[in-house]
Amino acid sequence: MLTGILAFFQAIPGLIGGINNFVNKYYDAKVQITMSQLQCDRDKAVAYLNAMVAADAQRVGFLNAVAHSPVLLLIVSGFAAPFIFYINKVVVWDICLGWGSTPSIRDANIIQWGNTVLIGIFGVGGVMATGQAVKTFVLGQKQ
Repeated sequence: MLTGILAFFQAIPGLIGGINNFVNKYYDAKVQITMSQLQCDRDKAVAYLNAMVAADAQRVGFLNAVAHSPVLLLIVSGFAAPFIFYINKVVVWDICLGWGSTPSIRDANIIQWGNTVLIGIFGVGGVMATGQAVKTFVLGQKQ
């Protein structure tokens, strides 16, 4: 048993080296894909990917702040609850059980309402992330 534990501890540096190698190769592949998609040099592709990572971190920070604040959680739930209730009512009550006559989900006003709610809750970070990435890529500015 002791020899197994010692062998495991001796293998840890090799495992960490393998993980680092995998992450480096993955990042290089991502840079190559970005370079081919955007038709740019390596520096701009790296700056673009770094901006996307920073934007993702900012978005996670925003969602973390919402999750830890009862007031913000109540506001987000308050905006989303009517739409969630309506969609569930249409799908379960009207379509599955056939007991109701609510307007169809394909109605243009309902789709616009749902898009407004979902973009208002989740889309702001995506728009800001895209703006940050474009700013970094086009202007070459760092945040």
